[in-house]
Amino acid sequence: MSKLDPEAVINLAPVKKTAMPTVGPGLLLALSDGFMLALLGWTLIQLFGSDTLTPEGDLSQRALVTGLMLVPLVKSVFGIYSLGRFDYLERTRRTFQAALLSVAVLAVPFIVMDGFRSFFVEALSVALIGFAITYAADLLLVHGLMASALNWRTPVVIVGAGPQGAAIAEKLQRLPWLGMRPVCFFDDDDTLWQTRVANLPVVGSTDLLAKSPAYAQQAQAAIVADIGRHKNELTALVERLPFKQVYCLLGEGNVSAVDATYHNLHGSLALRVSVRPPTSYLRIRRALDILLSGILLVAVAPLMLGIAAAIRLDSPGPVMFRQKRWAGGDKTFDVLKFRSMHINAEEHLQRLLENDPKMREEYMTYHKLTYDPRITPVGRFLRKTSLDELPQLVNILMGDMSLIGPRAYMPKELPEVGASADVIGSVRPGLTGYWQVSGRHRTTFQERVAMDVFYVRNCGLLFDFYILCKTAVIVLKGDGS
Repeated sequence: MSKLDPEAVINLAPVKKTAMPTVGPGLLLALSDGFMLALLGWTLIQLFGSDTLTPEGDLSQRALVTGLMLVPLVKSVFGIYSLGRFDYLERTRRTFQAALLSVAVLAVPFIVMDGFRSFFVEALSVALIGFAITYAADLLLVHGLMASALNWRTPVVIVGAGPQGAAIAEKLQRLPWLGMRPVCFFDDDDTLWQTRVANLPVVGSTDLLAKSPAYAQQAQAAIVADIGRHKNELTALVERLPFKQVYCLLGEGNVSAVDATYHNLHGSLALRVSVRPPTSYLRIRRALDILLSGILLVAVAPLMLGIAAAIRLDSPGPVMFRQKRWAGGDKTFDVLKFRSMHINAEEHLQRLLENDPKMREEYMTYHKLTYDPRITPVGRFLRKTSLDELPQLVNILMGDMSLIGPRAYMPKELPEVGASADVIGSVRPGLTGYWQVSGRHRTTFQERVAMDVFYVRNCGLLFDFYILCKTAVIVLKGDGS
C-alpha cells in the first residue's frame, strides 16, 4: 500500500493460497541485499585489506562487519523488505530515512568515544555505500525482474467501473511494479455490465462475488475505486466482499499526501494528512533554480548552437518557438523551445483534426498525437531526447519557471484543468515534473492534472531529487514525448 495513494486496507476472509507466498518478495529482497553486501565486503577487503594481522587491521575489519550488518537491520526497522507493492518514491523516502538513522546511531559514539572515532567513520562509510548499492539492487529486482513475473503480481478485482476505477486499472496495468494485476470490474450499474473498461470486462454486480465462488476465485484482493458512491453502505459492501484484503481508494491525488499516516481512534480508522507550509522550501528551490540553470546554460551552450544550426538546415522558419503559457492567476509568460514543427503548425493541426476522427479523438484524450505529421525530422529527434526544451533554462533563470514543477499549461487548457487550477497555479511550472516521469505522453490529460495536484501538495526537496533522478534516466533512454 503506497502512501502516495492513501488507502484503507480492511482484512476480512481467511487467508487464501496466493500465487507467490506473502513472504516471497521480502525474502527475495533480503537475499538480494545479502548477496550485494557480501560482494561489497569482499571487494573492500580485496582493495584495502592487509595480509598481516594488526590491531588497526582488526579494528577495520570489525568496522566493515558493523557497517554491513547495520544496513539490513535498519532497513528491516523501516519495513523496506515489505515494500513489494510500494513505488519508487516511497522506497526512496524510507531508504533515505534509514540512512539518516544509521548516521545518527554511529554519530553518538563517535562524539563520546575519543579512541575509536576511526572505527565509527569506517563503519558509517561502509553503511552508506551499502545503502546506495542495495537501493539500486532493490529497484532492479522489484521494478525489473519481479514486475515482469505475473505470479508475483496479486490479481485483484476492481469494484466500481467509473472514472476512478478506470484510472486505477490503467495505472496498475501501466505500472506493473506496483504489484497488482487487475482482472475485471464489478459494478452495480447494470448499464456497464458486459462492457469493457480499460480493456477489462465489467462482469456484473458486486453480489456475484459473494454468491458465486467461481468469480471470487479470480483474485486474492479487491479495490473499491469510488467510496463516495457507497457512502454509508461502504461497511456493508466491504463485508460482502470475500477477500482477505480490500483496498478502499480515498481519491486520485486530491486527498493524498506523501506523509499521510493512519490512526486507530479507538476503533475508528482515521487518515492524518500533514499540510506543510511551502514558504521556506520555495525560497530554497528558487536559489537552486538560479544556480543550476546558470551552470547548465554555460555547459550546454555549444550544444544549443549546434541544435540551432541543425534546425536552420532542416526546414524553413525560426530557430526558437514561443508560446503563451499560464503561470497562475491571470499571469502568462512566453515559454521558449527549439522549433520542432513546420511553420503554420496550428493551422495544420486544425485541418488534421477536422479530417481525421481517430486523430481528433486521440488529441482530445491526450492533447498529443502519437504520430504527428507536423513535426520535422530534426524536431522528432529533439523531442525524443527532450533537447527541444533546453531554451527553457532561460525561462528558469528569469523566474518564469522552475526546474521541477507542474506542467506549463496553455491558457486555452484551463477550462479542462478546472478547480485544480487554484492548486497548480500556486507554484511555478517546471521544466520537468511528476507527470513527465510517470508515463508522460501515455497519460491522459486528466491524469496529468491529478499528478500535478499531487506534486504541488507534496512537493519537497527529497521529492524533487527523486524526480530529477528519474528525469535523467528517461532522457538517457530517449523516452521523450
